[in-house]
Amino acid sequence: AGLAVCVLLTALSATASMQKAEAARAQEIALADEASLVAEFASYLAEETANARNSFASPRLKPAKSTEAIVADQGSVDGFVNFDFAELTMARMDAAERKCLAQAIYYEARSESRVGQLAVADVVLNRVASPVYPGSICGVVYQGSERRTGCQFSFTCDGSMKLRLNERKWREAEDLAGGIIAGLRKPVSRNATHYHADYVSPPWANRLTPTATIGTHKFYRFPNRPTVASNDAG
Repeated sequence: AGLAVCVLLTALSATASMQKAEAARAQEIALADEASLVAEFASYLAEETANARNSFASPRLKPAKSTEAIVADQGSVDGFVNFDFAELTMARMDAAERKCLAQAIYYEARSESRVGQLAVADVVLNRVASPVYPGSICGVVYQGSERRTGCQFSFTCDGSMKLRLNERKWREAEDLAGGIIAGLRKPVSRNATHYHADYVSPPWANRLTPTATIGTHKFYRFPNRPTVASNDAG
C-alpha cells in the first residue's frame, strides 16, 4: 500500500511539473510574440519619422503668386468666393471619427502599452473594413450601445463615460487616434476583429482564431477570413 501511495504521489508530482512547464512555455511564447510586435512597430515608426524628416528637409513648394497675379486670375478669385462647404462637412466627419476612435483607445486600453492601444484601434478599423459591421468608426464603436447588454464595446453602455477623464491619458488617446486616421497605422493585431481581457473566457472565443496576446488582451479573427483595414469586442 505504501509503495502504491509513493507511485501515485510521484505521478501527481510529475503531472504538476509538466503543467507548470507548459504554462511557463506558453508565457514565454506570449512574451516573445509581444516583443516581436514591439520591435516591428518601433522599426516602422523609425522609418516613418525618417521619411517625415526628409520631407521637411526638402519640401516641394510651388512659387508663390503675387497679389497682382491672383487678382488678374479670375479663376483663382472664383475659387476663394465659391467655397465648397462639402470640404467643411468632411472635416467635421473626420473630427467625429477621431473622437470615437480616441474614446475606444482611452476606455478600452488607456492602461495598456502603445502597442496594446494600437491593437485595440486596429480591431475597430478591421471591423470598419468588414461587411459584417458598420462602415464607419463611430458606427463600429457605438454599435448596440442603445441596449444595455447589446453594446459591442462595453464602455458605451456601462456608465464608464460618465466618470471623470484622466486629461493626460485622454490627450494621448486623441493624439494616437489622429495619427492612425492620418495613416500612421501598423496592423499589430494581425487582422483581429475581436478581443477580450485575459481574465475572462467568453464563449465566443472558442469559435474564433487567436491572432495575438498583447498586454492584458487576447485578440481573435474570424476563421479563414483575412479581413484587414462581438459577440463583444472586449
